[in-house]
Amino acid sequence: MQYRDIYKALERRWKTAPGVRFMDFSGWRQPHTALGRRSRLLVVVEDQASMRRICISQNNGPLTITYAPIGSQGYSNAQPMSICCKNEEQAAMELERLFVRLDQAA
Repeated sequence: MQYRDIYKALERRWKTAPGVRFMDFSGWRQPHTALGRRSRLLVVVEDQASMRRICISQNNGPLTITYAPIGSQGYSNAQPMSICCKNEEQAAMELERLFVRLDQAA
């Protein structure tokens, strides 16, 4: 399976933090659709423990982790922050670090 380390990091978060859910819109499983190409990786995480929405994506370039605070209604007016990663292993490590930082800030 592609992106195994990233999915493992997400699964650990899901198991240890209440209110975490993620939606996977990745196209690596089905790269072509009737509407054309999809993103290789696109996962949206809603983390109620830290009140953040996190998007993990990759098209043809680097892996990107983007996150921003969400309000009680699920909206955000804040500027999102991004982390660019060279590969899957670095992205999984950055994701784990991000979860630790967000927990410490909460």
